[in-house]
Amino acid sequence: MEPSEVRRRVLKDHDMLRGRIESLERLAERAVSGARVTSDALRTSATELLAALRTHMAWEDRYLAPALRDADAWGPERVAQFARDHRQQRADIEHLLESLADREEPGAFLASRLLDWIHELHADMLDEEQAFLDPRVLRDDVVGIDVETG
Repeated sequence: MEPSEVRRRVLKDHDMLRGRIESLERLAERAVSGARVTSDALRTSATELLAALRTHMAWEDRYLAPALRDADAWGPERVAQFARDHRQQRADIEHLLESLADREEPGAFLASRLLDWIHELHADMLDEEQAFLDPRVLRDDVVGIDVETG
């Protein structure tokens, strides 16, 4: 898969994920504001989003990481940062899954926690797009430099 194809796929996935994130965000905002939103509705929507994120991140690990590594001389550093980011995001997902499993947690508290995470997720996605998905980084035309030796 060409780097530009990887870039397009990740950006397309991000657009799809943003739609799901915004849907959960609206639901959580309604719950925080006192509207009748069941905890089950929050849990179901959040669990589905987390599953989609896990699938997306696995795809990025398989295709985006190698494309970043091969992009240029800074590839290994980008991949190291990418891996750190994904480790943190996976830890956040696991923590949220534990919260979602706690049926005793009040819906408004859960909604507030979800909103905090959603704000972090928006920032993470934007950071990823700026740092790793710039067309100057993921491009199909490899620029080589001839070096004379000897």
